[in-house]
Amino acid sequence: MGLNNRLELSQSQKLILTTQIKQSLTILNMSKLELDEEIKKESENNPLIEVETKSEINWEQYVKDMEYSRSTYKGESSYNPDNEVDLENLIRYSSNLYEDLKFQISLYNISEKQKKICEYIIDSLDEDGYLRSNDIDIINILKINEEQFNECLEIVQQLEPVGVGARDLSECLLIQMDNLNINNKVLREIVKNDLILLANNKYKQISKKYNITLQKCVELMDIIKSFDPRPGRAKSSEKSVYIQPDVFVEKIDGEFVVHTNEKDSYKIRINNYYKDILSNSSSDENAKSFIKERLNSATDLIKNIENRKTTILRIAEETLSAQREFLEKGTKYIKPLKMKDIAERLGFHESTISRGVNGKYMLTPYGLYEFRYFFSSAIDTESDEKASSISIKKMIEEIIEGENKSKPLSDDHISKILKEKGINIARRTVAKYREELGILSSSRRKKY
Repeated sequence: MGLNNRLELSQSQKLILTTQIKQSLTILNMSKLELDEEIKKESENNPLIEVETKSEINWEQYVKDMEYSRSTYKGESSYNPDNEVDLENLIRYSSNLYEDLKFQISLYNISEKQKKICEYIIDSLDEDGYLRSNDIDIINILKINEEQFNECLEIVQQLEPVGVGARDLSECLLIQMDNLNINNKVLREIVKNDLILLANNKYKQISKKYNITLQKCVELMDIIKSFDPRPGRAKSSEKSVYIQPDVFVEKIDGEFVVHTNEKDSYKIRINNYYKDILSNSSSDENAKSFIKERLNSATDLIKNIENRKTTILRIAEETLSAQREFLEKGTKYIKPLKMKDIAERLGFHESTISRGVNGKYMLTPYGLYEFRYFFSSAIDTESDEKASSISIKKMIEEIIEGENKSKPLSDDHISKILKEKGINIARRTVAKYREELGILSSSRRKKY
């Protein structure tokens, strides 16, 4: 077999994504908060980008005001409300669970050794406030005896929030009972031994076991349910994430108008100083080359952000055009809708619609909704129209809200009620939607 080397030309088609296209797709996929973070990151890396926000402090003016206040000080404080600076707004600090508990310990009149043991116990707590570590392990690590450990654990269990330092749920609830001076023996026994029966709403079984009336059992269960099973969460160190709508929907002169959220957006500008360097013939060529590169990067970012804004607005307008009845009457009237439908109407690829709705929110007259909320599958009805899964979930929710709480409706019964309304839906589908709504089964919803 002979081997020959030769050159051949061939044609083929390949989809090559440029850096700009990749950035455009990435930015479209971002939520509003993620976009804000991306803009801040780009402004730190690119000297040509200037970012404006309404919440920023005018430090130059602040320093001038401070200098002025020093020069006018004559033994008495001068006050100008226009120049007031709230220091709490400049530096904001919030303690976490562990710091808060240690601060409380510092106020106790105990020995240094006890303080160190208490602090070790505090550091061993999980985010719910429970002590999951083995008692013996802590005793061995700290080289203390069991009596010293129990004394310090008791001190920790006296701290706020009430219930921290417990080793299991029963102990956590008992600590909260003691704090409220609840001395009911039956309640204490239920908390110690029968929380599983409580979780499954086995009220009759509990009543029979402790020889109490059903009404008394319900009263005791209500007391237990008023306690906090995860006291550590009351002082969580996690930051709250605030959802910002990407678009607003307002009714103006009888028409629903959709517009983008400009209020909370960052404003991006190109620094004119660098533009002047480019136009100056005497400027260094290496500096010009660097500035051109950064300028192209900045303009691409601005262009992609504008494209994102336009795309999201068009998706929102087309989505609400299809969901006009929702805007007029509410969530029960959401129609079945697929991303493919919107893609065909706008002439976009379906993946563009998916990126355009991902993590995006819309503020409507009925509240704040995620874009994806308006896309749902269709369920057959006896009429020619189809009902959306969202509207059916709403109907199931309303049926359950109106049921007799002592005789809750089964999934099969709910299915029959929906069929009477012209919606053909199986019992297992009702069960699936009920679980997605976070609603318990009929046996667990029953109240005596």
